[in-house]
Amino acid sequence: MPWRKLLRNIYPIDLITLAYIFITGLFIVLSAFKLPDINSHISARIGFVLIISLLIYLDYHFPYKIIRFLRHFYPLALLGYFYPEVDYMNNVFFPDFDAGIANLEVTIFGGQPSIWFSQYFPWKWFNDLMNFSYLSYYFLIFLLAYWIYKNRPEKFSFVIFIICMSFYLYYIIFIIFPVAGPQFYFSPPDNQLPDAYFFREALKFVHSMGEKPAAAFPSSHVGIMCILLYLAAKFAKKLLKWLIPIGILLILSTVYIKAHYVIDVIAGFLSVPAIYWISSHTYSIIVHGMSQEIRIQAIYEKLRAIVIRNINNLNKKE
Repeated sequence: MPWRKLLRNIYPIDLITLAYIFITGLFIVLSAFKLPDINSHISARIGFVLIISLLIYLDYHFPYKIIRFLRHFYPLALLGYFYPEVDYMNNVFFPDFDAGIANLEVTIFGGQPSIWFSQYFPWKWFNDLMNFSYLSYYFLIFLLAYWIYKNRPEKFSFVIFIICMSFYLYYIIFIIFPVAGPQFYFSPPDNQLPDAYFFREALKFVHSMGEKPAAAFPSSHVGIMCILLYLAAKFAKKLLKWLIPIGILLILSTVYIKAHYVIDVIAGFLSVPAIYWISSHTYSIIVHGMSQEIRIQAIYEKLRAIVIRNINNLNKKE
C-alpha cells in the first residue's frame, strides 16, 4: 500500500485510540509493582492494535459496507472494555475519595441527596423511568453517531472523535482521581433502591457486565450527555427535541440510582467546556498535521517529477 494512500486511510479516531491504548499500556507497565495480572491487559492492547490495523487494511482493499461500518464504529465497542478497566488502574496513586465527596455533600446539602431522592420518589413506575433513562445513555451515543454517519457523513469523523476522546479524557481523570460512587460507598440499606419492574433488572444485568466501583467524579454520564446535546444542536437538529427530555431524565437518574453524588453531576457540567475544547482542538491539530504531511508528500512528488524530467531532457540533448 503506497505510503500516501495509507496515510489518508488512517483517521484521527484511529490515532487517538491508539494513543489511549499506548498511554494506558505504559501506565500499566510502570505500575506493574501494584497491579496484578498485567499480561492479560497488555495482551488485550496488542490484540486491539492488530484489530485496528486489520480494519484499516480491509477498508482499503475491500471497502464493503459492513467493513466500512466496523471501521468507523469499532471505537464505541472498545469503550466497553476500557470503562471497567478503569477500576483496575484507579487506585495506583490514591485510594477512593468517596469519604471526602460524601462529607462535602453533607456540608453543602445537609445530607445525602442520592439517598433522599429514591426515598421521596419510591414508586415502581418512577424507579423504572429512572432506570430506563440511565440505560438509554448507551443507545443515545450510538443513535447520534449513526444518524450523523448516515445523514451528515462529512461531519462523522469529527463527531466520533469528539465522543471517544471525551471518554478517554474522563477515563484518565477517573484513574487519577478515583471515586466509587454512592452505590458502592454506602452500606445497605442506604445504597439500595425501591422495587421496580423490568428496567431495574435490566440495569442490574448491565452493571453486572461492566459496572465497577470507579468512575464517579466527574460524572461522565452528565458530561457526555451535554456533549451529545451540543453535537446534536450543531449537526442533528432533528434528534435534538428527542435528546433533550431523555437527557434531563438521564441526568436525574444518575443521582436516583446512586451511581453519582450531586457533586459529581455538578462537576460533570463544569467539565464539559474543557473536555470539548481539548477534544476539538486535538482533532484540529491532527487533521491539519495530517494535511501538512500530505502536502509535503505532494510537493516532494512534484519536485521529484521535475528533476526526473530535467534529467531526461539533458540525456536527450546529449
